[in-house]
Amino acid sequence: MAVTISEPLLVDIEDTANPEASKREQNQDPFITILNGLKSSGSSNYASLGMDHSQEQLQRGSNESKPSKPIQVENEADEYSTDSESEPDDDKAQPLPQISDRKRTQYKKFSSWLSQHAETVTTEEVKAAVHANDEALSIRSLMSKQESTVLINDAREYQIELFEKAKKQNTIAVLDTGEISKTHLTSSILTHFSVGSGKTLIAVLLLKHIIDIELEDRGMGKKPRISFFLVDCVTLVFQQFAVLESNLGHKVERFCGEMGCDLWSKKTWDKHFTENMVIVCTAEILHQCLMHSFILLDQINLLIFDEAHHAKKNHAYARIIKDFYISELDPLKRPKVFGMTASPVDAREDVVKAARELETMLDCQIATASDLSLLRMSISRPNESVAAYEKLRYPYMTRLGAALKEKFGEIEALSRLFRFSREATSQLGEWCADRVWSLALAEEEAIKVERRVERLFNAERDVRPIEILDAELACLREAKEFVADWEFSPPSFTDNNLSSKVLLLQKYLRLIFEKPTDARCIVFVKRRYTARLLGELLTQTGTEHLRVGLLIGTRYGDPGDVKVSFRQQVLTLGKFRKGEINCLVNLELLKI
Repeated sequence: MAVTISEPLLVDIEDTANPEASKREQNQDPFITILNGLKSSGSSNYASLGMDHSQEQLQRGSNESKPSKPIQVENEADEYSTDSESEPDDDKAQPLPQISDRKRTQYKKFSSWLSQHAETVTTEEVKAAVHANDEALSIRSLMSKQESTVLINDAREYQIELFEKAKKQNTIAVLDTGEISKTHLTSSILTHFSVGSGKTLIAVLLLKHIIDIELEDRGMGKKPRISFFLVDCVTLVFQQFAVLESNLGHKVERFCGEMGCDLWSKKTWDKHFTENMVIVCTAEILHQCLMHSFILLDQINLLIFDEAHHAKKNHAYARIIKDFYISELDPLKRPKVFGMTASPVDAREDVVKAARELETMLDCQIATASDLSLLRMSISRPNESVAAYEKLRYPYMTRLGAALKEKFGEIEALSRLFRFSREATSQLGEWCADRVWSLALAEEEAIKVERRVERLFNAERDVRPIEILDAELACLREAKEFVADWEFSPPSFTDNNLSSKVLLLQKYLRLIFEKPTDARCIVFVKRRYTARLLGELLTQTGTEHLRVGLLIGTRYGDPGDVKVSFRQQVLTLGKFRKGEINCLVNLELLKI
C-alpha cells in the first residue's frame, strides 16, 4: 500500500484523555487535521505521513523543555505560531505544546503497523502476480512470463569472426551452404545460420559495439541515435526483447501493433526514443514511424533484420529500405544494416540469383565463416527419421460432396469448400473431407457465409435484381439444412476413411503417447482447414495422454475457419511450453 502526499502533513488524532490540550493544539496549528479513517481502521492515535523529518522533530520535542522548533513547510512561512505577524506586540505568543511520551509511543506503534501492512500488501500483490491465472493477465504480462532470461557468456569462434566483419564493414554472412556466391556488392551484413546456431548472440555483440560508439558520440555533443531490432511477427518481439534485455545492460523496449502504437503521438514516441538505446519491434512499427516522421533515418545507428529473407516485394523490410534507406544519399546518415536468417532464400528459383536479389534489396553483401566445420560442431542437431506412407489416392468426391455439388454447385461462396473437400479425400481421407462441410455450414458459420454473399452482391458495380440475391441465400440455407440432416460416421482406421499419411501419423502418435510421457510433438501443416480437421481428428482418436492444441494465427476469413485472437494463441503456446498441451498442430508459416 502506498501513501502519497504532495506537501508535508502532520496528522494528530484527538487525545480523549486531555480534550482541552487537544483543542489548544488544533487552534495553534492550521496544518493539524483529524484523520477519521484511522479511527475506524483500529490504528494507533498518532501518525506522521509524508514527512521525512517528523521523527527528528518528535525526538526534539520530547527532549527539550522549551517549545518545539517550528516545522518547515514548503511554500509557507519559515515559522508559524498562534499569533499573526500583524498582531500587536503586546499580544503574548503562546508556546507550542510538547509532544507527550504517550503520543510518541502511539506514533511508534502506528509506524510499525503501517510498515508491516505495506510489506504485507506488497508481498500479497507480488504473489498474486506470480501465481495469477494466465487467463487474467494481459498480453504483455503473458509474454513476459514466457520470456527467457538466459545470459549469453561465451561466443564461439565463428560468431566472433562474423562480429569482427560486421564491425569493420557491413556484411551478409551465410553459413552451412556451398551454393551462395561470395560476391561482395556493398556495405551491409546479412547473417545466415541454421536454426540453433546462435544468430542473436552476434546481434548482441554488434549492439554492444554500436552502443559504446554511441555513448562516446553523445559525450562529444553529437545528436543521439538509437538502434532498432526488427522482427517479422509479434511473438518474436517478446522473444528477442528478452534476450537483449538480459544481455545488453542498457535500456531496451519492445513494441508491436497489439499495444496500440498506431495511436501514439510524436511526443510519446520521442519519450521512448529518448529513454532507450534499443527498440525491438515489428518492421511495420518502424515503417509507420518513418512515414509519419516520428523518427528520421539519421536518428538510427543500426538496423537489425531478423528473418531477413522476408525482405522482398512489398514486405515492411523491403519498404523501409526502398522508401527511406535508399533515398538517403548521404552514406554518413545511413544506419548500419545487419540481417539474420536461418534460410537466405525461401523462393523456388535459382539460389544464386535469389541471393543476389536479396543483397541488392538490403544493400548488403554476403559472407560466410572461414571454417564451416566449427559451425557444424557447435550446433545441436536433432536425430531425423523418415517414415514412408503408401501412395495416396487420387482426389475424388465423397457421397456428401457429390450430393452437394449436384444441388448447390453453382453457389460461388461454396466453391473453395468444394475444391478443398475434393483434395482432402486424397491428403486426409473421407472423414475429413465430409467433416469440413459440417464445420463450414454450422449454424453460426452459415450466417457468416450469408452476410459475405450479401456484401459481395452490394459491392458489385453491375446492378442485378434483388431476387438473384434472395435465391442464392435460399440455396445457402437449404445447403445448411442438407448438411445438418446428413449422418456423419465417426472416424475409423481404414484406408477410405483416413488417408495412408494420416494413418501413419496416428500410428506414431499413439505409439509415443500410449503412456504418460514428457514428450511433445509439433505437427506442421500448410492450411488452416487442415490444422482444424487434424486437431479434431487427433482429439477423437488419440490416446488419453495425447493433449492437442492449435496454433494457426489470427487470420480469419474462410467459411468454417475458427477465429482465434492473438491472446488465445499466446495462451496456447504457454500451455505447450508447460506441457499442458503436448501435441501442437501448427501452420508452417508461424514461428513458435
